[in-house]
Amino acid sequence: MGGRFIAVGQDGARIVSEDGRAWHHAQSGKEGETYRAIAFGNDRFVAVGSYGGDNIIASTPDGVAWESAKKEAKYVKYIRGLGFDGKQFMGIGGDPGSVGSSKPFFLTSPDGKSWSDAVDIPGKHIIRRIAFGNGAIVGVGDRGRRSASRDGGKTWQEAPDVKAIDTLIDIAFGQGRFVGVGLHGLRMSSEDGVGWSAPQRGEEGEHLNTVVWTGTQFAAIGFGATYFSTDGLKWERRANQHAPLTAAFGAGNFVGTQWKGRLLHSKDAVVWTEAHQSAQHLEAVCFGG
Repeated sequence: MGGRFIAVGQDGARIVSEDGRAWHHAQSGKEGETYRAIAFGNDRFVAVGSYGGDNIIASTPDGVAWESAKKEAKYVKYIRGLGFDGKQFMGIGGDPGSVGSSKPFFLTSPDGKSWSDAVDIPGKHIIRRIAFGNGAIVGVGDRGRRSASRDGGKTWQEAPDVKAIDTLIDIAFGQGRFVGVGLHGLRMSSEDGVGWSAPQRGEEGEHLNTVVWTGTQFAAIGFGATYFSTDGLKWERRANQHAPLTAAFGAGNFVGTQWKGRLLHSKDAVVWTEAHQSAQHLEAVCFGG
């Protein structure tokens, strides 16, 4: 199978592209179904989301034929983030509206079809994004939370002295480092997910919503600017145009999603052009193959 992008979103929307420009095989589900995350591994794309009180899961080798399943969430244990560690998928979630604790958890699957039971993660605040590298799972979440596990999620270690102002929205791994990004151009890096560099910030309102590792550099993409770094330490800022909210990279192309239902394409993560618009909003995109 050749590489391709798949974007997913509201009302069960799913759509495919080989180059990020021409999109095809648009599909939808029930009204109210929302896929919030998608990842690729073991020759399959897996998308996760929710419908009513359940998690919904869809998997495909090609973006054309999908297998769907559901897993009870009881309106609390919704999967909100997803990653692939090289062997299995890991979903993360919780209930950020719960008073006192969001009850964070994770669960795993080899193929997106059969899933383990949810395993609680200690701590109050939800973990929303995860990345894998250096033998660790590293998650970032609400109120500045940064957590790491080196035993597959059995135990977690928290970064000390975190501040809400340093909340990281997204995280990626490359060149031996984890890089997290956030509001007002925030960038931080870590080799183990526990000890982090001092925050670097950009201009007011320059919110970095997504970061990707291209194989040669990090691209941290936000409103008004894209920051580039080969090592996660030294950064170059370039003013951008029409940046997306989420992004993926593959085969020399950047693809991003933007409200409402817009799919954007870029060769340099700086100049973005609209490639497609769906009737439903698209929440996430990934590349695989």
